[in-house]
Amino acid sequence: MAVTGARLGNVGTIARMKHLTLATTQPDPLHLYTGGLVGDEHLPDAVAAQIAAVPRAHLLAWSAAEAGLVGFSQNAQNLFLPFPLVGAGIGIMKPAKARGFVTLFVSTAGQRVINVLGSPTFQQATLDGLLAHQNALAALFGCSVTVEDWGYDC
Repeated sequence: MAVTGARLGNVGTIARMKHLTLATTQPDPLHLYTGGLVGDEHLPDAVAAQIAAVPRAHLLAWSAAEAGLVGFSQNAQNLFLPFPLVGAGIGIMKPAKARGFVTLFVSTAGQRVINVLGSPTFQQATLDGLLAHQNALAALFGCSVTVEDWGYDC
C-alpha cells in the first residue's frame, strides 16, 4: 500500500516499512513518552531515510520486520524495540480527583512492559482515536492490542 497523505490515521508502506500516523500536530495531546528515546542517527539507515519522508511533528508507529524492529517516532526522537512484540494495550484511567490519562503500552519478548505514548490527561477524543486504530496497530505490531480500563484516577 502507498502513503496516501498526512491525514490522521493514514497507514502506508514506504519501501517495506509499514507505518501508522497517530497524531499530526504538536498541540495534539498524544505524544511519545521521553524515556529511552534516541535521535534519528541511532536508527538503521534504511529506517531513518524512510522516517525522514514523513513530516517531523507527526507521531508515527512503525514496523520494519526485515530489520527486526518496531518503533515510534516524532520530532526526530525515536523509541525502537525488537519485532515482533508479544502484546500491546490501550490503558485508560478516567478522571476523578486527578485528571486521568490514556496510554499505549507494549510488551516485549524480554518480559518488559513499556508505556510508549499517551496523553497526560484523559480526553475522550484521544481514547477514541487510539481505539479507531486498534486493529491497524495490531497488524503493525504483529500482536493483539487489548483495552484495559483501570478505573478512576482517585
